Amino acid sequence: MNYLARLIAVLSVACVSGCSAAEQSDSVYRGEYFYNFEYKYLDPEGLDEEWCIDGDMAKAELPAVEPTGPWGFTDVVVRGKLGPKGKYGNLGVCERVLTVTELLEASNMRRADRAAP
Repeated sequence: MNYLARLIAVLSVACVSGCSAAEQSDSVYRGEYFYNFEYKYLDPEGLDEEWCIDGDMAKAELPAVEPTGPWGFTDVVVRGKLGPKGKYGNLGVCERVLTVTELLEASNMRRADRAAP
């Protein structure tokens, strides 16, 4: 009985440490970030998809010039966690949700035409 209890304890610790390490690792993503009063998404470089953004991207956005808030595009490099495939965002336009944990780089910031998505 004592052996079985120790074995369960060791396996539990191994699973928790392995699971924690996997959950903590964030990946780096690059692409074009679009934002307005309603949407925030990333067109990831090299993929024909849109990922909804969850996280603070304020430093990648130009100040608002209209009451509806800022509208624009920025080339970004971010660190974050990518969620599973599905239908996310307004009308399910995003294939995934990217939870941004760190904005690494923001460049080529430009305002969007109001006709943008």
